[in-house]
Amino acid sequence: MNEVLRAIRERRSVRSFKTDPVEPEKIEAILEAGRWAPSGKNTQPWRFVVVESQEKREQLGRLVTQMDMIRTAPVTIAVLLDTKAGYDRIKDVQAIGACAQNMLLAAHSLGLGACWIGRVRDEQVERVLGTKEHEELMMLIPIGYPAESPAPKERKPLSELVRRI
Repeated sequence: MNEVLRAIRERRSVRSFKTDPVEPEKIEAILEAGRWAPSGKNTQPWRFVVVESQEKREQLGRLVTQMDMIRTAPVTIAVLLDTKAGYDRIKDVQAIGACAQNMLLAAHSLGLGACWIGRVRDEQVERVLGTKEHEELMMLIPIGYPAESPAPKERKPLSELVRRI
């Protein structure tokens, strides 16, 4: 199996992280992967806020309590939608999903764990992140070295998902 297909099958949502710092070049590679996602008319409507400081992680952790991932991950990337950059909200949101998947696969390929937290349009979180008036929070992605190895979850067979006409 080729490496891309293998990465797609092996990537898991990691919710527990070691305290080891993540190398800046790995964060840059993850951001680059997101930047290269497809978008309608190449509008690239995503914007990123990289949260590394302990103070900001603590502030966000009080607002986003899912398994304390934000506080324990050494880095969290907030993915924002720039409403001035796009041209069609549905297509722009779809592009943000493609961007996030690229980032999750990049993190996995670099030996890191990550999890997509679907926190959307949270004014308190947006205030901590310093979002601009035309930016909307789409998700948070905590990233770090995994302190767990989640087992694969069952997938429905293609016969339940696909119709051929």
